[in-house]
Amino acid sequence: MAKRYVLVVDDDIWLSELFVATLRAHGYEAAAIHNGIAAMDAIDSERPVAIVLDVMMPGPNGIVLLHELQSHADLADIPVLLCTNSADAVDSSYLRSYGVCRLLDKTTMRPEDVVTAVRACV
Repeated sequence: MAKRYVLVVDDDIWLSELFVATLRAHGYEAAAIHNGIAAMDAIDSERPVAIVLDVMMPGPNGIVLLHELQSHADLADIPVLLCTNSADAVDSSYLRSYGVCRLLDKTTMRPEDVVTAVRACV
């Protein structure tokens, strides 16, 4: 079976670890990174099959990371699941051009929704 590594990028340590545990319970390899700079280093070290990405983080936020991914031809096709507390404020019309395959609302989702979204995107 091909490696199924998912990278979770979120500054909320508790939530990101919950997502990692849920993904692992469903057979994925997963790791959590808590800022955009460390995320790029992690992606350079091991290419994930998908990225679960928070929008609002200190330092380079999720939008900056989306731009960075799109600027590299070898990374632009990694599916991104954008996960945010303010999903209703995000203009989803342009998200697909940034590699976003799903928009998840943290205020209404369950941890298993991450697994369902990853399965749909990879």
